[in-house]
Amino acid sequence: MSDQPDDKLMRSLKGIKPLRQDKIDPRAGKPRAAPRLRPRLSNESHRVTHGVISVGQPVSESWFNHGLQNKRIRAIRSGQLAIDISCDLHGYTREHAERELRDVLDAALKRQARLLLIIHGKGYNSPQTAVIKPLVLQWLSAQPAVLAWCPATPRDGGSGATYVYLKRVVTPVES
Repeated sequence: MSDQPDDKLMRSLKGIKPLRQDKIDPRAGKPRAAPRLRPRLSNESHRVTHGVISVGQPVSESWFNHGLQNKRIRAIRSGQLAIDISCDLHGYTREHAERELRDVLDAALKRQARLLLIIHGKGYNSPQTAVIKPLVLQWLSAQPAVLAWCPATPRDGGSGATYVYLKRVVTPVES
């Protein structure tokens, strides 16, 4: 009797090639995501005149540092974090707006504030295009203390306002 269960199994496996290896590399086939880089100002996109940035290429309406956790990003976007300082730039000229932004950022860093609300308006009353909003976004992209910015929720001004999330500043402890 040659029809034993082992013989039937071997005949059914005829033509099957064994695997070379049975180990699986969990990282294979999953390329690393490209890091989200901070938009930088190139020399062609702006020129500095008496300390005031003239707007060149448009900067993204929102940007998040690649080191921020997704939970924190969702909290910023949804307006769940408490606003520490707000600044209203309606009616400001470019020079006054940049000076006010600089003062607000300095005050926020001194107070160790984390979330700013900058109200710049949508530019409906500007003669041609919005002036303050692109200036704010361009200025934010050049600030090393800024970790993120995005449009505010409708409750805080919608696309006429921007949430700005700042780095935590560690102050030296005096002994």
